[in-house]
Amino acid sequence: DGELTPQFISCDEDYRVVFNLIGVSATHADVSVLSFSIEDTHLHALLFGSREGCFRFKSAFEDSWLHHVGRVRGTRHGAQIDLDIIPVDNHEYLMSVGTYTIIQPTKDGKQIMPYDYRWGTGSMYFRAAGHQSIWRLDASGNRISTVRAGDLSRHQLREFLCSRRCIPAHWRLCNGLLLPDNYVDVAHFERIYRTANCYRVFLASNRNRDQQILQRIAEFRGVFLDDGESRAICAETIQALFGIKDIRRLDGQQRLQVAQLLRRKYKLSIRQIASLVRLKYTEVCKYV
Repeated sequence: DGELTPQFISCDEDYRVVFNLIGVSATHADVSVLSFSIEDTHLHALLFGSREGCFRFKSAFEDSWLHHVGRVRGTRHGAQIDLDIIPVDNHEYLMSVGTYTIIQPTKDGKQIMPYDYRWGTGSMYFRAAGHQSIWRLDASGNRISTVRAGDLSRHQLREFLCSRRCIPAHWRLCNGLLLPDNYVDVAHFERIYRTANCYRVFLASNRNRDQQILQRIAEFRGVFLDDGESRAICAETIQALFGIKDIRRLDGQQRLQVAQLLRRKYKLSIRQIASLVRLKYTEVCKYV
């Protein structure tokens, strides 16, 4: 949610950190990354994995990013981040989401095409054999050497990745970056579209497909009511279900039941529901 993180990216170093943390978080969470792009206030990523794995990715990424903010900026005060995890439930929508995660930098005004954008994976798909990775070339087009993660000391690797989490020893790094070649499942992404021509058609995103994605994001985030009104709705819901009005008298399972009803009937945001039922935001995300 970019509205919560206006200082998500403040310099090129932040881009590098976020870029590397995607790969680190993915291996920690045991999910496959199919595509991603990073922008000034947010990122888009398409993951393949279990629901639990996607939540582990969310938690690992957010924790590492906040640690980086505290270390580099001197304080975490005012820093917050909230990755939404939105299930993809049909193939046509999957094709729309895949290209949506790639073309956003161009659509949002950056004067660059997705396949030349350094902070996304748009350069990786349907390329000819022998294509040179953009992350292995310097500004003059000269090839840069890589290094194995296993050949670096723990301290060096931590400085590279801005994380204490481990990565496989055979993964390669280049010019300060954890290469997406290590973990992005290009073959899986290409199977979504089957042919380069189909991929080209979906890259030419239209308003209807974009609106469908934006609508899904809006539905997932829900609405945020005035605090007084939302508390009254919560109290009425508890009264109807359990004959009392104090959420503190309910156990965890009962609170989840209230949360599910608030979401289903009133479409409240997950964050507001978590506050109303006095449960952790991550727990409400998992079960509501």
